[in-house]
Amino acid sequence: MDKKKIEKKQTFQETSNCKGITLAALVITIIILIILSAVTITAVLGDNGLIEQAKITKNITEQSIEDEAEKLNRLSQEYANLMSEDETIDVPKFPIPPGGSVTEDGVPIPNGFYYVGGTKNDGVVISDNPEDENQGTEHDKVSGLQGNQFVWVPVENPSDYFIEETEKLNGVETTTNVYSKLTIRDGDKENYTSVKPGNESSAREPDVLSNYDTDAQYYQEILGYGSTKLMADSFVQEYTEMYESIKKYKGFYIGRYELTGTVDTPTVKAGEVLSASSSQAKNWYGLRKACTEIIKNNANVTSTMIYGVEWDATMNWLKRTKFAEEPEKVDEDSSSWGNYYGTGTGKVEPTGSQEKWSANHIYDLAGNCYDYTQEALNTNYRVHRGRRLRRFRFDSSSIRPWLQLSSLFPQLPFSSSSFNNKVGLDVDRENRVNKYNDNTEK
Repeated sequence: MDKKKIEKKQTFQETSNCKGITLAALVITIIILIILSAVTITAVLGDNGLIEQAKITKNITEQSIEDEAEKLNRLSQEYANLMSEDETIDVPKFPIPPGGSVTEDGVPIPNGFYYVGGTKNDGVVISDNPEDENQGTEHDKVSGLQGNQFVWVPVENPSDYFIEETEKLNGVETTTNVYSKLTIRDGDKENYTSVKPGNESSAREPDVLSNYDTDAQYYQEILGYGSTKLMADSFVQEYTEMYESIKKYKGFYIGRYELTGTVDTPTVKAGEVLSASSSQAKNWYGLRKACTEIIKNNANVTSTMIYGVEWDATMNWLKRTKFAEEPEKVDEDSSSWGNYYGTGTGKVEPTGSQEKWSANHIYDLAGNCYDYTQEALNTNYRVHRGRRLRRFRFDSSSIRPWLQLSSLFPQLPFSSSSFNNKVGLDVDRENRVNKYNDNTEK
């Protein structure tokens, strides 16, 4: 074989070998690409893939932004408080409710509410309807206001009204770490004393009543609790949150009017009162439930039936302000500013109907209807305040009537056609969830 043939054969063999190597590399490359594609798809679309991780990261980021905003708000408030100690800097020293604001004289406006008018001294009025903002507190504006309305009651020294001690409620394994230091006016001291929860000898709160609160037709059928114990737990939770709000903001809001509307759609607006003996409310329990239904879809604010201690604070505020020169108009004879026989119409009227039946922009604290509170008395009463019409004498707005009329209506405990109540509104109850109201024993 000559030299040229040998060279051609070698060249052919080399070319064949190269083609074999190239084909093998292509197959390997394709396999690698398939593997990488599978890995990539899994990494992107799998349970722990990039998309799912991005969603988780988005949620974490949003929550972090909310947390940081809350921290910034608190830091800003702490800074404002520190700066206010410098007399050369005019910075008010008061807490700001989450998402809310404050008036120039330091009254907190909760998130979802709007300033209507008034001052801290004569009563700041707020509404949950933006159409009412800055409309003013004059009586001729009342009928035109559209929202639920409340008036700020300052409580500069909460220790005057509360005692921080652990006490067990009556008949249940429920304890409270704080309870009311009730203000008993001189004319009531013969029949009333302020006692600790669990003591059924006189007035106290929070507490349960052995004669009625143990009956399932009340705690379960009306209020929706699975047992007296669950109801008591909820009472304590609500009361404690009310106390913490008052302690933080140095005050609370009280309903500008007596309770109106229906049980399903209760309101705090001028109009016909919601009677305790109505076919809907039925009794004290029905009114209490209605009070908690007024404010919805607002995690920062909760409405409740007024507490006895809040009524006391309201009366004391009136004696420091509107009736500073005539405190007897609060404690002895409130006929000049309430709907009673002789000075009124002699019957229950729509709440908010007359300017003269108001004090510090709050209507019908005196006369018109008896106003229930959550204050427990003895074994079978809830204390009512405000006193209604009396044919032969006048009463005061601060009185605790000794004859609790529930005894006259045994088939409907705490019920009468002239019974209504005021509503309390606390500024800051963040993300409150009533964990007890699930109808199950725990």
